[in-house]
Amino acid sequence: MTTTFIANFVGKASPSTIKKLAAITHENGGKWLISKVNFIEDQVAAVIKVELPKENAAVVKQAFSEQPELLVQIVDSSIDKFNADTIFHIRLDSNDRAGIVNEITHLLDDQGIDIMDMDCQRVFIAGGGGVSSSLFSAEVTLRLPANVQISDVSKELESLSEDTRVIIQD
Repeated sequence: MTTTFIANFVGKASPSTIKKLAAITHENGGKWLISKVNFIEDQVAAVIKVELPKENAAVVKQAFSEQPELLVQIVDSSIDKFNADTIFHIRLDSNDRAGIVNEITHLLDDQGIDIMDMDCQRVFIAGGGGVSSSLFSAEVTLRLPANVQISDVSKELESLSEDTRVIIQD
């Protein structure tokens, strides 16, 4: 019998810390179903969904909890099976402007669309003649309600500004 939990942690770490936790999980018959790990310098923020044999869960949870410079929270979970037809990956590109992430999240939230993952990047572009600007790009994974079509969502996102483009990815 297996069990599933989510480990959330923040603090000081290195890639070798993550590698060590992955090895302990593997050594105990487990696997990381989903992992989001972000580093800024030597600081990390991570969310990891782990599945493993129930009898080994305490050992792996303890390994996460005992990391000296990490603040760790562990929550028991379940293995959710989503209908693949309702999950979409999009890329949104636009000229950067104040409040763009807020506009996107409000539009999606108003339609009951779940943002499962959102990775935003801003790229500064220096132009000739002293003109400069920045571009905004977001990779977004969405879970749509049954009555919402991805083509409609794409059109609404593109209506946020005339330079916004949405690409539905496979």
